[in-house]
Amino acid sequence: MFRAKLPFLVLAVAFLCSSPRLFADDWQPINPEELKMTADPAHPADAIMLYHEEIADDMTRHRYIYKRVKILTEKGKDRANVQIFYDGTTVGISEIKARTISPDGTITPFTDKALNSTYVKGHNTRYLVKTFSMPNVQVGSIIEWKYTEFWDEWLFAPNWDVQEDLPQKRAKFAFIPFQIGANTVIQDEHGDIKNRVYYSFIGLPSTTTLKTVGGNNRMELELNDIPAYEEEDFAPPEDVTKMRVNFYYGDNNMAKPAQFWKDQGKWWNKDVESFAGHTPIADHSAAITAAVKQVVSDSDTAEQKARKIYAYVQKIKNLNYVSGESRLQELVDARSKTKRTVDDVLRNNEGHRNEIARLYWAMARSANLTAYMMRVADREEVFFQSTVPNPSQLTVELVVVVLDGKEVFLDPGTPFCPFGHLAWQHNTTQGIRQYSDGSIVLAVTPKADYKEAISKRVGHIQLNDDGSATGKVGVAWAGEDALVHRLRGLRTDDAGKKKELEDELRALLPNGSSVQLDQTKGWEDGESQLTASFTIMIPSYASNTGKRMIVPTNLFETRERQPFAHGERKQSVYFKYPFYVMDDTQITFPASFHIENFAKDIQPITTDFSVYKVKRTTNGNIVTVSRDFAMGGIAFVAKDYPALRKFYEDVDTQDAEPLVLGAQ
Repeated sequence: MFRAKLPFLVLAVAFLCSSPRLFADDWQPINPEELKMTADPAHPADAIMLYHEEIADDMTRHRYIYKRVKILTEKGKDRANVQIFYDGTTVGISEIKARTISPDGTITPFTDKALNSTYVKGHNTRYLVKTFSMPNVQVGSIIEWKYTEFWDEWLFAPNWDVQEDLPQKRAKFAFIPFQIGANTVIQDEHGDIKNRVYYSFIGLPSTTTLKTVGGNNRMELELNDIPAYEEEDFAPPEDVTKMRVNFYYGDNNMAKPAQFWKDQGKWWNKDVESFAGHTPIADHSAAITAAVKQVVSDSDTAEQKARKIYAYVQKIKNLNYVSGESRLQELVDARSKTKRTVDDVLRNNEGHRNEIARLYWAMARSANLTAYMMRVADREEVFFQSTVPNPSQLTVELVVVVLDGKEVFLDPGTPFCPFGHLAWQHNTTQGIRQYSDGSIVLAVTPKADYKEAISKRVGHIQLNDDGSATGKVGVAWAGEDALVHRLRGLRTDDAGKKKELEDELRALLPNGSSVQLDQTKGWEDGESQLTASFTIMIPSYASNTGKRMIVPTNLFETRERQPFAHGERKQSVYFKYPFYVMDDTQITFPASFHIENFAKDIQPITTDFSVYKVKRTTNGNIVTVSRDFAMGGIAFVAKDYPALRKFYEDVDTQDAEPLVLGAQ
């Protein structure tokens, strides 16, 4: 995103163009063959996108979208409910038009108004959705709609989502970049002139090319027979697996990625130093000095100083996690000629996540600690590519502090993140960082360890004669698992937390289970475990045939299915982070039954990336099953999939071993 330096007249024209669309109002011609089209058993689909067009025009700050869909089955009629998602902090939607074409060619226009609602109001942005229902839709109908996105004087080079969740017969994309003239330039936040447009392909065939059309540097891409994007469990983010084309403005240096990242590092380092108040005659501001004196003492060890400062900045109000308008505020801050500094953060006791990270770095240096800043790619959004000179890949700032000669990576801008831990989005990723010699170079963050994400689940249940069960469950989360729950809890109130925890446990137990949260502790302390205790009731835990009962022995996995049952897979397998789950289940069965069959212990199932262990014991009418499951890897490409699948199959087989009870 860049600001274009424009004459007033050009700005006025761009503003006036925010409402009326600059594109032709004609619908595409109706093809009689497409009206006759029916479902193809050889290529089953509930609907097919006949035509998909997007035109992005940075000269007028508009993007025009057109979609035409053929309904092939009864299920495909769900496509009549159209949703348009957009970032409400920066983008507006106008000129929505839609119509339904019946199989006989009759046209029914959409005449109602689209409804607007909030889709996600998160810590980074506010996404809105416009919804409307197409009229008179039946199997064989063609539905089509078009609309325009518009924004202000800021430039947003487009990202084309080439793939949809439907197969596409024909698609056309176009981009009209901003034209730099004698009185207009594009500048980034450092004042550098951006005079070229770059792009990168993701997932497209190697033979794909863009063509330049006309005298306005319009770039076009036309494709036929695009396969549908198929979602799979545990797949990488869609933005890195869907067929896409990403555009960005740059200068001549962007043709040399190594030089580009070196230049970016210089600008970023200068910005960090300026934010912290560093000048040729001062290493830090007076406000930083005063804050450090309040937090640490001269007698503290280096680690004590580092931890005390970390605890201090973590208590600062983090604007990224308390306001749905946070991204809008960040944009306002970016546009302001007066940049915020650490003094502003200290004075207001609030800041955005990266500002809090910079504050920690400044305070650590003021306390005579060796500390470095690092800016990385967020793995939840993007996988960093050093060969793609696009600075928007890097969005999150971390701090590296040296303690006893060892580098410790810290994530002060993430609330409740324990000292020495990185949120999963920020480990096993790449970015740029400072080094002791003053250089700013590409670097990686540490890999995650499964011992840093531990869940402990303990269940004590009483089995009744009819196969029902009642009991208590306790769950404790540590490390990343606790952090994930705490961050999720920031989005809701106590009642919402209660519901989420109950829903989470209920999803693990047999269908029809009743779950009641009794107590939860540890929400506000990132260094401790987060715990919860529940009362449960399971109407049909065991299968009772009269003479015997078949009892599942794995309380917490009775509904879990083998996630990799398919022999083939289209996407790589991607776990967000390694994890370690420990389960203890104690089942007390009625005295009117005895153990008829109970599986013996097995040797642990181990691979280079995982471990599974189970121990089964009995004591009178009490059966105890202890189960450990550790997944140490996060990424599995096609060649690794068979081994991963076999491991899960073996685990599934062992988890399914029942306890067989016979009537006395």
